[in-house]
Amino acid sequence: MQGRFVDDSKNAVVQADQLVRELMQKRGYPMGDFERRAADISVDHPAVVEHYQAAQAIAVRDGRGEADTEELRKAVVHYRALFDELLEVKETK
Repeated sequence: MQGRFVDDSKNAVVQADQLVRELMQKRGYPMGDFERRAADISVDHPAVVEHYQAAQAIAVRDGRGEADTEELRKAVVHYRALFDELLEVKETK
């Protein structure tokens, strides 16, 4: 997805959002509205909920045609940080 950003940045953001949503669903997060998802993520991953909120805000602006390429790049970076955090497996003691 990141490799296709140069050729189709808008679609890369949509795909990043879809990947994060799929991973969240597989990790057991309820898939209600955005505010609920952000609140649920903040419980287990407080350090990255800001990434999710920032990425979503950019995606919404892009949907209105208001996001430029640099903002779309930042959205992908935010989604990647969240994705990486959600994939991390915590060690049990």
